[in-house]
Amino acid sequence: MRERSLGARLILWAQWFLLVACLVGSLGVLVMAAVRAGDPAALVDPGLERLGDPKDSLPDSPLVLLLVPGMFVGYFVFASGFVAVLFGLGALMHTWNLGDRATARRLIFSTGAWVLLTAAALTPFGDQLHRWLLD
Repeated sequence: MRERSLGARLILWAQWFLLVACLVGSLGVLVMAAVRAGDPAALVDPGLERLGDPKDSLPDSPLVLLLVPGMFVGYFVFASGFVAVLFGLGALMHTWNLGDRATARRLIFSTGAWVLLTAAALTPFGDQLHRWLLD
């Protein structure tokens, strides 16, 4: 039986948790703001002039407990992406050397998802969404 790396699995779960939190905290808030404003075109062109302050679109319910931490991860998408990719690559090398190919494949996928998310944040839409979230 091949050895499995607990640390690599923890990093894998952390990558997925932060990825989902970032997507819910940024795109989820964007959808709620567009619905609140009645402007579906704002989904591709977010901004203060169209949607107002993103904090105003947060619901007055326990759902806010899921959205606020996600918005926090979204604020720091570049730092989160850098850390997730750095730790993911380190864990990937470790699991590959151990021979745990299943975890290595999952790490390749999750680290690649973080690379794509970070690259998407560098696009004009990503920059506009990031600026809107920070206001």
